[in-house]
Amino acid sequence: MLQAYLISLIISLVIGALLMKAGLVAPETVFEASTRRISHALPVFNLGLRAGVDLGVLLFVWNVLGALANLSFLYTASLFNPEQLGLSPRGLRRIFCGSRRMKLLCYLPGCSKIEVESLRRLYVWLMVPLLGIFLLGLESGLQVATADEINGSYLSAAVSLLPHGLVEIPIFTLAGAVTYSAHLRIRETAQQNLTRTVFQTLEVHRKAMPIKRMIWIVVCGLLLSGLVEAHVTPYLMRSI
Repeated sequence: MLQAYLISLIISLVIGALLMKAGLVAPETVFEASTRRISHALPVFNLGLRAGVDLGVLLFVWNVLGALANLSFLYTASLFNPEQLGLSPRGLRRIFCGSRRMKLLCYLPGCSKIEVESLRRLYVWLMVPLLGIFLLGLESGLQVATADEINGSYLSAAVSLLPHGLVEIPIFTLAGAVTYSAHLRIRETAQQNLTRTVFQTLEVHRKAMPIKRMIWIVVCGLLLSGLVEAHVTPYLMRSI
């Protein structure tokens, strides 16, 4: 997972730098694209700040919600089991299992071999955290490229990302790896359309996962990175 982040970061860094240096895209446009995801949370951040909540705590809550969402993909995977459609919540299970073939995500690597629609959807579902890590890497690469274009140095980008990123990025990759490891476990059996075996394997994998320990690691790590991003990073930025 960390490798996926680094690869996507390098790709977006190179592409972003080339586009800006060629004058095809303004740095402001690139920066806006790299921060669009978090911009949706800015109104909530502003409300929290006006209420006196520490910025580090707000960043911590935002990041924890994202990390726990990554973990949740594994623990909601059973909703795709077509043999349990009669269990509660029935409506949600019917939506997850589906009946129509996915139009876009079915072209992800390995999907073409899966004939059972619920397995195909499960296969993609367990890949979502990996796609999220790719997105995070793309955003980071564009931010680094923008900082270099505006300030003429990669130092400011490194200072803005590294202090908290050294903790935050590994934590996010850990959370994503929990779900993606399940994807790797069931990939071959899903491609063989062995529905019952897939969900039995998932159940064993889920029970073997030390989830409580991982949640503690995620929470403590993201609390540290949030406080560093709110209080240490701005100080370092003012110092350069």
